[in-house]
Amino acid sequence: MSTDPIHSTHDDSAAAGLDAAYARLVARYSAPETVAVALEGVKAEARRRAKARELVTRSRRGLLHNHTVREIARYFRAAERGRVDLLQVAEDTGIPLSDSRQVLREFVDAGLLHEYAEPAGEQVRRVYELAEGGKGGMTEVFVETEAAAQREERGAYGSLGWGEAR
Repeated sequence: MSTDPIHSTHDDSAAAGLDAAYARLVARYSAPETVAVALEGVKAEARRRAKARELVTRSRRGLLHNHTVREIARYFRAAERGRVDLLQVAEDTGIPLSDSRQVLREFVDAGLLHEYAEPAGEQVRRVYELAEGGKGGMTEVFVETEAAAQREERGAYGSLGWGEAR
């Protein structure tokens, strides 16, 4: 057996050129700024989803609150709303003003809506706008509360008494 190195017919300079091209390609698509921006976007979306799930968990306090959350989520996911005030949300959804305000605050806390306080004479007018990326969260909240409401209704009809609390 020979201990001589194995000689390849492969051109080492061509391989080095391919390696350099590959390294440039990797460097181009691995730019720290690009990765950091994409990572922050993913993290923001994960935070919104977690807040939406938390909101759904809190909405399981009862059928009426669940209905309020579902209707307001439906309102904001249905169309491009722009900025709408509290009174407009209450009128368009048919939800009482105080209940609308409570749920809108929960959506703001979850990062799905932005709330603005605009002066209106001597009073302050509360205005709400869907947060960037909030439409997906609203859809998730709507779907989850719809499913929770259906489970509650099936549970109420399946129990001994109509509407019995569990």
